[in-house]
Amino acid sequence: MKNFNRAAIAALLVTGAGAASAADLPRYKAPPPPPPPAFTWTGLYGGVNIGYAFGASSQETGGLSYISPGALAVVPFGSAWTTGQNLQGVVGGGQLGYNYQFNPWLVIGFETDIQAADIGSHGNAAVGIAQALPIGPHLQSVNSTKKVDWFGTVRGRVGLTLPSMPNLMVYGTGGFAYGQVVHNVGFADNYTFVGAGLVGGGALGHGYYDNTKVGWAAGGGLEWSPSMFPSWSLKAEYLYVDLGNTRANSVPLNGGVPAILGGALGPTMPLFAGTQNSPTRIHTVRAGVNWHFDPFAAIAPSSAAGALPSVKGPPPAFVDSYQPFQVRLKVAGVIPLDGHGRVYDQGSGYPGLGSIGALSGLTGGNGQIVGASTNTSTAIIPMLDAAYFLTKNWAIEAICCVTPHHIQGTGTIASDFARAWLFPPSIMAQYHFTNFGQFQPYIGVGVNFTTFWNTRVNNDVWGIPMGAGSTLAGLGIAGVLSTFQYATVAPSWGAVAQAGFDYMLNDHWGVNVDFKYMGLHPMVHSTVAAFVPGAPALGAIYIPVKVSLPINPIVISGGLTYRFGGSLLSPLF
Repeated sequence: MKNFNRAAIAALLVTGAGAASAADLPRYKAPPPPPPPAFTWTGLYGGVNIGYAFGASSQETGGLSYISPGALAVVPFGSAWTTGQNLQGVVGGGQLGYNYQFNPWLVIGFETDIQAADIGSHGNAAVGIAQALPIGPHLQSVNSTKKVDWFGTVRGRVGLTLPSMPNLMVYGTGGFAYGQVVHNVGFADNYTFVGAGLVGGGALGHGYYDNTKVGWAAGGGLEWSPSMFPSWSLKAEYLYVDLGNTRANSVPLNGGVPAILGGALGPTMPLFAGTQNSPTRIHTVRAGVNWHFDPFAAIAPSSAAGALPSVKGPPPAFVDSYQPFQVRLKVAGVIPLDGHGRVYDQGSGYPGLGSIGALSGLTGGNGQIVGASTNTSTAIIPMLDAAYFLTKNWAIEAICCVTPHHIQGTGTIASDFARAWLFPPSIMAQYHFTNFGQFQPYIGVGVNFTTFWNTRVNNDVWGIPMGAGSTLAGLGIAGVLSTFQYATVAPSWGAVAQAGFDYMLNDHWGVNVDFKYMGLHPMVHSTVAAFVPGAPALGAIYIPVKVSLPINPIVISGGLTYRFGGSLLSPLF
């Protein structure tokens, strides 16, 4: 019996100890998942947009007045007019910006955007003038066109959010605006001469403005980030853009020379001056999409359990992992080095002065128009580079940008005689040096192919002297008045040399500085419309010309580098 009692007591003790040990074992139930990070607007963003622009209710004003009498010693009356403006067209482009969210309801940031535009308007007006003889009644008219090729803005933004809806922001915006504005005006006055048995007369003129204007922009919008795609947002925006006023002043094309009426030389045309003032103010409504990212979050120090980071010891070493894909977004300055192009006379269609392929009579034996040369303007442009790294050292890069340039005349054709848009993509082979840590210089060589479009000429008038040994100089004619009628620019191939460096903040993000030299020497083919004051019976002379246009620019750029794809692919070699 005693043995039985002892065994029972021992069993109870063992059972109790086992139960106590089991209670001390760790639990294997998973902890609850951490809450998702709170939504924030803080960070960089970039995206695209498309919309429609329409003009504010604006009026163009102008007038025409005479500054000298004709042969009849009478000055025709002038006039003034007002005509409506109907600017409208499609716009589209891209934007880049930064937001900083100060608290759950306030977001402050800035944004810059660039827009391609097809915005235009057309207006005309006519004013009848009752005047005493010998001029009699006449009709003055104006035909005006306005076009906005592109515009951009640099603006601040102030946004408001609600804690209950942190991914919806209402914002206001305003700042600086700039854009390319073309203003083209034709003037005419038809009137009746009475005297000397001659009836009928008229004067023609043309005004032109084509330049980059600056102004201001203001507006607002809504931006919403879907909960399932917190790195993306959709926006709807209204923006008012004011690029100020342009003025196109007339160039009298036939004033001060005898008219040809009924086969006989008529009275001398009086000289007039016309002007047209036109505002450029547009409303834009557009929708867009943005991608949000924070390049600085990846390099922020971290520590366990949310504690403050330790400042003891050296910083962690830079890890240069293989990232095969690279994208750079940059701003570039295009600086032409060679500004000594020449203008050549290629012949004339006028029967008395030669034919196509022969000199028109303006120049001597070498065909070069006296004192006429060209150069090209500088430009500031956005630029996008995309590269694939075959290894950590060797890469193939494609460079893309669009740039506007002024084709400038010097000497006897001094002015901006034409404008053109350039699309100059390049393909480069690069070698990147990786033995300097975060500082990674590179060199590259490649080829460029540049095409030109939307080339247009200014209708300025030049006085061109006759070249020594030319046909017209032999007739005792000192020079001609001329203007470019149209121009086209031939595509051009060229070599590219490149040197630059990236400074990598981490294995994904870095900053870039780059220098390129591009061999670029296209030819411009144009027609010059000339008028010879010393021989008015010749009428207009149309002269095909060839313009040598050496550009050969240096392109200096800087911006952000982003590398990615290291988890997807390994080096090919």
